[in-house]
Amino acid sequence: MADAGDDVADAAAVEATDSVTTDPEAAHAATMADDAEVWLVATFNLVAFSLPLVILGHASGALTDTLPELGTTYGLLLFGYLWLLLWLSTRWVFAEGGLERCRRGETGRLLVRGMVGGALVGMGFVVGIAVAIAAANVLDGMVDVPVFVFLLLLGAAAGSVVGLVVGLLFGVVDVALYRASAALISFDGN
Repeated sequence: MADAGDDVADAAAVEATDSVTTDPEAAHAATMADDAEVWLVATFNLVAFSLPLVILGHASGALTDTLPELGTTYGLLLFGYLWLLLWLSTRWVFAEGGLERCRRGETGRLLVRGMVGGALVGMGFVVGIAVAIAAANVLDGMVDVPVFVFLLLLGAAAGSVVGLVVGLLFGVVDVALYRASAALISFDGN
């Protein structure tokens, strides 16, 4: 025989479930990744991607030749542009619940979105740089439009393939780090 306390608890659970499913803001909040999670993952992925490239460039001496020509301002703008693309991509990839989706058995879907997001970042990065260079040179009449469009399409395709592979790689790393942290920290408050 159930006592009155169980009935009250069951009614409260049903009421809480109904308020979550019928309240659009609560449902949206339950599926969206936290802004801090998006910022953290995008920043980690950018640093983990760019730091080895900077170290290799420094060790080979390529940075010594490139940095004076590029300059600090353009270097920071380039880094900021890539971070913005990664933040937008990570926000889109995590739109259906962030890394928490791993706990719901949706790792495959998360990785596929990571690959698509990476492809878009790669393509956006190449296209953005190409358009900026072309805009700087169009006033001097140094841009042959058909050649530029061909190279832009070729670069966008190559950037998307590289981005797809990098997106998959970092998706796997992000999921592995999430699972490792979930094994160390209880998310249930226990």
